[in-house]
Amino acid sequence: MPKPRRTPQPPPPGFVWIDKAVELTGLAKSTLYKYRQRGAAPQSVTIARKVAYRLTVIDEYLDNLDSPHAEPSVESRPPEPRKPRKRRVSAVK
Repeated sequence: MPKPRRTPQPPPPGFVWIDKAVELTGLAKSTLYKYRQRGAAPQSVTIARKVAYRLTVIDEYLDNLDSPHAEPSVESRPPEPRKPRKRRVSAVK
């Protein structure tokens, strides 16, 4: 006998599940899981064995991305010149 389908549980007020957080942040779900493992922003919580994000945390994260102080500017180095490959001399008999 098949199990009855569960209706999806709505997130608590002020929270969104990870699928909605993907839409709001524009990040991939795998990236959010990696950030979660590393403890990077945005911070998440577990509710009923599901990953949830506070809407305020997502808003702060998105605001910090727009600010110039979000990440230190990294000057990129120019590409290094290519070194010529050494030719192998084949032994001719």
